[in-house]
Amino acid sequence: MPKITLLFSTLFLIFSLSSCVSKTQMEVKDSGSKDVSDLLRILIKKEKEINELNQKLEDCNNSKVKS
Repeated sequence: MPKITLLFSTLFLIFSLSSCVSKTQMEVKDSGSKDVSDLLRILIKKEKEINELNQKLEDCNNSKVKS
């Protein structure tokens, strides 16, 4: 009888730990994709800022050439 109780306790513990591990893995994957999404959003914003600055430089150069 104690062997059966030990077996069931061990099985319960194994299944509990495996479910926790798989949940943690899914959370890590979700956070990784969220981080990538945030980085892409920041990259797009910075590219727009760079393009605006390049346009201002071109405008400045064009105005100096005309003068």
